[in-house]
Amino acid sequence: MDKDVLEKYIQAGKIAAEVREESKKFVKVGSSLLEIAEKIESLIKEKGAAPAFPVNLSLNNIAAHYTPGKGDKTRIAEGDLIKVDIGVHVDGYVGDTAYTITFNPEYEKLVLASEKALEEAIKLCTPGRKISEIGEKINEVITGMGFLPISNLTGHGLEKFNLHAEPQIPNVKITSNYKLKENQIIAIEPFATNGSGRVKDSEPTLIYSLVRPGPVRNQDARIIMNFASPFNSLPFAERWIPIDSLVRLRLALRELKMRNIIYDYPVLKEAAGGVISQAEHTVIVKDEPFVTTELENKQPSS
Repeated sequence: MDKDVLEKYIQAGKIAAEVREESKKFVKVGSSLLEIAEKIESLIKEKGAAPAFPVNLSLNNIAAHYTPGKGDKTRIAEGDLIKVDIGVHVDGYVGDTAYTITFNPEYEKLVLASEKALEEAIKLCTPGRKISEIGEKINEVITGMGFLPISNLTGHGLEKFNLHAEPQIPNVKITSNYKLKENQIIAIEPFATNGSGRVKDSEPTLIYSLVRPGPVRNQDARIIMNFASPFNSLPFAERWIPIDSLVRLRLALRELKMRNIIYDYPVLKEAAGGVISQAEHTVIVKDEPFVTTELENKQPSS
């Protein structure tokens, strides 16, 4: 791997780790999700990087893709469980990390299940390792603790300005001969649930990415295309778009979606309403796997 590229992955991971740990101080009962998201995204920028995607703040049965909308009034309630998923990029090179906090003792073991699965999966991120073995290990740990992994969510490869490159890293046992390669950058993210083990698309949609510019009639749609272009296809939040009227904004987004100019990310919820926990790190595939999103890191072995 090019030395400059490696340094940017490491820098993005380090900033993601710092922001993750700092964010835990203000993720509390009574906290506003909108204020948490804005604080996290501001911290990323203050540290000289940019959000790789809008921070995901997913409560209870929501697995992913929930970021606060404009004027969102949602607050963390007593008894809630929240997943905080943070992405940082430096010139397109990404660090992706997530954690779960529960304010209900009943879910402490559920949180531990995803964390323990992540810990064990990272040990397997070595060159030549079949991704099926990683999925099998995640499945084994989570089911061994009395829960189910989410079968239709996966970890993923990371490339420049590409959050979901190959390979997909399963959270369950699958049939695949795909083997990891040295210096691949992958995000491992086990999800554990006390529900059915699957997620489904749900409302609302609050995150989008630009697929390609195209002809539009609506002036606000042109504003959104121009706004989204610098993200280089990385996702952006509805609340980031500089259009004050929600009615105008959503009409413009609808036109862009119909013309396949933007891609939308519906909120993902547990199919049976179960509660979900998540843990995630970004890893460089090595004989000794190197986690870029840990706070204390040495240089990876050559």
